[in-house]
Amino acid sequence: MPDSVGRLMESCAPSPGERAEAPLLEVRSQSAVFDYWLSLPRPTGIPDASAFNPGAIKRYLPNLTILSLNGPDEIAHRLVGTEVTQKLDHNLTGANLLDFVPPETRLQCARDMHEMGYRPCAWQACHATRYTSGLVSRVQTLYLPLRTPEGTPPRLLGMHRSEEASGYDAEGRGTVFGASFERMVWIDVGFGVPGTP
Repeated sequence: MPDSVGRLMESCAPSPGERAEAPLLEVRSQSAVFDYWLSLPRPTGIPDASAFNPGAIKRYLPNLTILSLNGPDEIAHRLVGTEVTQKLDHNLTGANLLDFVPPETRLQCARDMHEMGYRPCAWQACHATRYTSGLVSRVQTLYLPLRTPEGTPPRLLGMHRSEEASGYDAEGRGTVFGASFERMVWIDVGFGVPGTP
């Protein structure tokens, strides 16, 4: 773990949440992606990023993302599905996830994302996203860790489901992820979760 990530991990505690060994939110596509992730070879306990075959879960690709934990201030989108791009009306490929998080929760978001990559563990949440149009939608997200070669940033495989718009925010500007959270679940994939030894 780089020193900068170690300092991030010490700067604040991970977000509190429920504990589970599998996704708890009843999202069929996320359960299917989780089962595919579990089926991959895991010589070190976590599937290698190179083992992930997008073609094996082709029907879910439009709602997938892959993030690279480049450092405490940069979580880059390596892959963004077409449905995600269409919903956001913005191509996030190469964009920093943290640029779309409310400033007051940016540090906490970085901390939680690095928990997933460096512990490692999985995470599922139900949260609100505000789109550039001003529409606000409930989104359910699952993130799963992927191992990368030694010395390279860990990656996270994301699966997202956006519901119909539930409101409108005329005051805000731009896209905001995680504007508020309804539920958060830490999923133990063999290395514990926050709040456990």
